[in-house]
Amino acid sequence: MNRLRLLPLVTLVALVSCSDDAQINLPPSSRYEAELRYTQYGIPHILAKDLGSAGFGQGYALARDRACALADQIIKIRGERARYLGPGPGDIHLTTDFAFRVLDLLGRAQDSLTRLPAEEKELNEGYAAGFNAFLSEPDAASLPCAGQPWLTPISPVDLLAWQRHFAVAFSSVQLVGAIAAAQPPSGPGVQWLPHQAPLAVSPPESLGSNGWALGTERSAGGRGMLLANPHFPWEGEFRLWESHLTVPGQLDIYGATLMGAPVILIGFNPQVAWTHTVSESARFTAYALKTVPGKPTAYLYDGQERAMTARAITLQVRQPDGSLQDVTRTYYSSHYGPIISLPGIGWTENLALTYRDANLDNEAILTQYLAMAQARSMAEFQQAVDTAQGIPWVHTMATDAEGSVWYADAAATPNLGLPTLQAWQQEVARPGSLQSALIRSSIVLLDGSTSRDEWQVAPGSRSPGLLPTASMPRLARRDLVFNANDNHWLIHPTVTLEGFSPLHGGERTARSLRTRMNAVTLSEVREGGASGADGLFTLEEVQEAVLSNRGLSAELLREAVVQRCQAHPSGTAEGVAVDLTQACAALAAWDGRFDLESVGPPLWREFLDTFGLDVLTQAGTLFATPFSAAAPVTTPNTLTPAPTSGPDPVLDRLAAAVLMLRKAGIEVNTPLGQVQYALRAGQRVPLHGGLGQEGVANVVSYSNALNSSLEPPTPRATVLNGRSGLTSQGYVINNGTSFLMAMEFVEGGGVRARALLTLGQQGDSTSPRFRDQLPLFSNKQWRDVAFTEEEILRAPEYRTLPLRHD
Repeated sequence: MNRLRLLPLVTLVALVSCSDDAQINLPPSSRYEAELRYTQYGIPHILAKDLGSAGFGQGYALARDRACALADQIIKIRGERARYLGPGPGDIHLTTDFAFRVLDLLGRAQDSLTRLPAEEKELNEGYAAGFNAFLSEPDAASLPCAGQPWLTPISPVDLLAWQRHFAVAFSSVQLVGAIAAAQPPSGPGVQWLPHQAPLAVSPPESLGSNGWALGTERSAGGRGMLLANPHFPWEGEFRLWESHLTVPGQLDIYGATLMGAPVILIGFNPQVAWTHTVSESARFTAYALKTVPGKPTAYLYDGQERAMTARAITLQVRQPDGSLQDVTRTYYSSHYGPIISLPGIGWTENLALTYRDANLDNEAILTQYLAMAQARSMAEFQQAVDTAQGIPWVHTMATDAEGSVWYADAAATPNLGLPTLQAWQQEVARPGSLQSALIRSSIVLLDGSTSRDEWQVAPGSRSPGLLPTASMPRLARRDLVFNANDNHWLIHPTVTLEGFSPLHGGERTARSLRTRMNAVTLSEVREGGASGADGLFTLEEVQEAVLSNRGLSAELLREAVVQRCQAHPSGTAEGVAVDLTQACAALAAWDGRFDLESVGPPLWREFLDTFGLDVLTQAGTLFATPFSAAAPVTTPNTLTPAPTSGPDPVLDRLAAAVLMLRKAGIEVNTPLGQVQYALRAGQRVPLHGGLGQEGVANVVSYSNALNSSLEPPTPRATVLNGRSGLTSQGYVINNGTSFLMAMEFVEGGGVRARALLTLGQQGDSTSPRFRDQLPLFSNKQWRDVAFTEEEILRAPEYRTLPLRHD
């Protein structure tokens, strides 16, 4: 019988350094041998005898912090939530269960198991064993989900399936409701109306990141530097988690990952560091099928009739009395993939929609991240990306100890031929076309009735039909590269990349205010600027810059708004004349930053929101000077002048903002820290930061767009403005700056790093360790990262937990 034994400390000894010289001194009888060395805030540094043991330690440590969250997600992708929880509100569990059975992530994972390289297989098997080992420990009885019938051991196949779920997070997972709803127009399931979320397949606006890689020419130490600032959820399945994996002679990697991943997704080793930002490139293409008259489950392809593939799926659904009832529905697929039914665009007698996903068969994620973790130079890192081609949906910024920097949008992207792209773009431009309607939701809709629109096979790609990474956007430099979720076109303040597939996004188009704020911060060389008068960043300057909370919208517009307001301090909103004297004074005294003590941000946020998002990148009601591709960092700019006669729209919008704040009981001169906060143990923790549309790099917001967990989200009072997040009790935060890491390679081959995990390691909201780093974030206090053996042993609250599993 497999069992876990906690060993006396003397039987597991780490010597000298945490890389090649670290050793584990144990009898060779155990399959998994590892030591968890915990430092302050519960960060596990896992020293293991081999990769399988590293996975074991990672899985065990994750289970201590978040076993319930992963176990719940496993039953979700198995399609078993309705079995344990019933149909759910609005049949949500039926919806997800049917959809995930259609996707068959488990079957795909099982099929790929034999092709998984030995090292990745060891990592995955070890992770599952470590997770299960913790479930057998007495401490597991204190888990918040202890006793639930769905808290069961997981298998390596479950983990592979969950990693496939991670790969399709911005493609198939966003179409779950559309998959479940797809029934023939005269089929037996037409009366069933499954849970259907609003159509949103592109990454939500609240989900973003900032990533900077600084090289020799911009770092004070002359070596590589990295800033990682993912804006990820603080709740649900996409919460980041911090760890350090060491296998002497094979692996030494520190950073953040997602639960269920036995690798590090953002981090550094002694020679290379990298970070990611979410890319909005297309991860799937939808297809419009012309169904055969009288046969809604058949379609025309190159003039020939093709039958859809039918599959009957049966779920066991828990009833109120605890009994299980079978529910069966039949689902259909084209040769592209599952049939889908989008809100307002359902399956009809003449039309059916289907899609093909670039990541549904992505088997290379573990291979990709293990190879990146083991890279010893920028050349090896680039080779790892080009060889594995397993990055699913992110931009990559990397640097190395020699001071090279590199950017790539190497995420899985369909390879479409020129005739297809031309036809698609013509349809997008045609008013009233289905393609033009769907492009607003970032859906690329092609003609499924012709082989012309099939994905094209290119030499060197990971999978037939994908673009090979060598043909994707990339840039190598010695100064810097950055990204803030806009596409590849502007990833350096003065350099643009052009000539790539439009599926990577538009070129020579306006950038977001947050992208422009990043560019301004990185390019300015002046006294008082982010990098000072010498233009060379120190580690401390990088830390200060990302949390400076500068808002580009305010830097561009505040002064002009104040001048207009002071000249005529009155506006009209909701048919009421509003005195703007105090509002003018608050904005005049504000320095444009979104800090705790700042008095202008709430008013500015509500004012800016009255314009909507579209005007932030074009001339019109807000900006007078239009965007210029020759000056993407500085345009658009300048406040649109007041009309020569009649009401001033700017003052009326400011009046509307004042009234909106009054509805929430907020005075116009209220400091941001009094009204923007996160909850920890029922107490408010004041937070600085802003929204991306305000041009603030340090994004904090409220969003449950990626939270499908069973855990209740952070509660909010009555929402007064859904776009700005204003409630009757201010702005509550559960999303945004999550993992913060600033690091540099130093003389002599060392690394100096500082980090923060705002949401903390612990997932149990009743635990005193829940969100225990949030006060650090509130006070802009970073933790020193313990990386070397000496740093780990000397770290605050150091404790060790040796593990052996037979």
